[in-house]
Amino acid sequence: MYVYKDIDGLTRAAVIALWLYMITKFLIGFCALYNAVLMDPPSAGGLAAVGLIALLGAVVLLICVVLIACWVYRASANAHVIGGGLSISAGWAVGWYFVPIANLFQPYLAMKETWLASHYGSNWAQGEATGLIGWWWGLWLLGGVIGYAAMFTHQADPALSAQCNFALGLEQVAASLILIRIMTQIRDAQKVTRHTEVFA
Repeated sequence: MYVYKDIDGLTRAAVIALWLYMITKFLIGFCALYNAVLMDPPSAGGLAAVGLIALLGAVVLLICVVLIACWVYRASANAHVIGGGLSISAGWAVGWYFVPIANLFQPYLAMKETWLASHYGSNWAQGEATGLIGWWWGLWLLGGVIGYAAMFTHQADPALSAQCNFALGLEQVAASLILIRIMTQIRDAQKVTRHTEVFA
């Protein structure tokens, strides 16, 4: 049985973490590109800077993963209270991210259900989700493709790998900005819908 809990603080923390992630991701891509393409040969100082920023980025990414997972669970749990009848539990709204193959579509469906229930309450099945969710998920999948390209070209063509990493940084910034918008929309909608249904 789910209990409704306000997600203001959790949303704020996740948004701050996402902004830090965007900054570090962009810096990693820019430094790698500068070092691999513009410096000939690459400088030791530049490589050290890339490594240091990458380490910071890994820490920020870990914090992001934890906070966003907590946010996804709590937002989904609230959506179950508000809307009822959702097909994906709050636990699996997080869990599907870690299941191969299913992680290509199930997290998208969970976020869509959460958005719909948050906006339409018990009539969520008749609602229409924002196109932002599709854009966010498409960019998420594209990021995986670009990330693999950067990894597989690292030894054979460091300059191409650096260009892929830079493109990945830009793409992840765009995906993060869209996710922030989705999260704030869900937070705001849950407040309104919960208040409306409680006092109806």
